[in-house]
Amino acid sequence: MSVKCNMKKSDEGEDPLAVSVVIPAFNEELTVGKVVKRTCQVLAELNFPFEVIVVDDGSHDGTAIACEMSGAKVVRNGRRMGKGTALRKAFDICRGDVIVTLDADGSHRPEEIPRLIDPILNDGFDVALGTRAFDLGSPLRVRFSHLGNLIFSFLISLFSGERVFDSQCGFRAFRGHVVKEMDISSRRFEIESEMFIKLVKTKCRFTEVPISGKFSGSSSVNVLADGFLILGKILSCFAS
Repeated sequence: MSVKCNMKKSDEGEDPLAVSVVIPAFNEELTVGKVVKRTCQVLAELNFPFEVIVVDDGSHDGTAIACEMSGAKVVRNGRRMGKGTALRKAFDICRGDVIVTLDADGSHRPEEIPRLIDPILNDGFDVALGTRAFDLGSPLRVRFSHLGNLIFSFLISLFSGERVFDSQCGFRAFRGHVVKEMDISSRRFEIESEMFIKLVKTKCRFTEVPISGKFSGSSSVNVLADGFLILGKILSCFAS
């Protein structure tokens, strides 16, 4: 895949960065270091200036050390504050023309970052959303997660008039200014829904890109409690 990038120097005169990769992490010592290394390798092979920012959301293990040793800039939350808060903190400091978000548990493949950023750099899109396939042989917890995703995606599509197949996938790419100009309030896993609804409301051009990442059924997600939180955020965003 040929991915080109035309970078502009910032108003402060800093050297431009093509891509900022943002990874929220909580107790992911066993996986996040490998995710960071693979991410750095992929972007280095593209010959893009880049940064990888990991927000350690109050981990009790060696997550922060693993990330620093693998080449990431680590921002630490003193306590667990939630995925949404972690992403918002990273968005405030990242400098890339394109901002990519992905999970720390290895459910997303960094090798597919070029597939996500290509529509933004070459085809004029503002946002590229990763879209996962569903495996019927998945554990029950994962199937419940997928069912919830289908319901949320249906509601968002119905209310927005824009069809989206995987509204909860955290593997995404954005033009930097789109994220910087977005007023986000989410603290937990509802952030994916809030960001998509607000980009639709602001008429951003988006596309969905098939990825090989799977539904992980992460233990960090409380299917019931977070499900109601996501539903509430969807309803409040469309009501405002």
